[in-house]
Parts: sequence; structure tokens; C-alpha cells
Amino acid sequence: MTFALNELTRLLAPDQTLVGSVTGIEGVMVRVATAQGAVMARTLDALSVGDRVRVKNGMAIRAPVARQSYPV
Repeated sequence: MTFALNELTRLLAPDQTLVGSVTGIEGVMVRVATAQGAVMARTLDALSVGDRVRVKNGMAIRAPVARQSYPV
């Protein structure tokens, strides 16, 4: 059994994390291109166009990037 408020919160803002690339910056808002389309999100990090980010709950944070790659 779930509470109605929890169910409404889940419907309005699903818990999914999107990964994408910053395509534009407008103040504290960034436009992020993802596989599902472009989204606008707030950020506290100093980002630039081309940075990879994760978007969760409307906040964009810098995504970890591999520092080394090994040939296979």
C-alpha cells in the first residue's frame, strides 16, 4: 500500500537518471541533449558546452569520464 502523496510525487517526477551532453547554457540553466530528446536542467557546477552530464530530479551534475582507455 502506498500513500497518495508519494504516488503523486512519483507520477510528476519519475526517478530516472538521464545522461547527455550540454548543448547550451542560459544562466544557471543548461540545455542537455539526451537519447530521449533535449531537456532543461539547473546546475551548480561550472559547465561548458560539450560536457557530459547526468540529469536527476532536474539537476545536472558532471558525469564521470574515463581517464584511461585500453585497447581490446
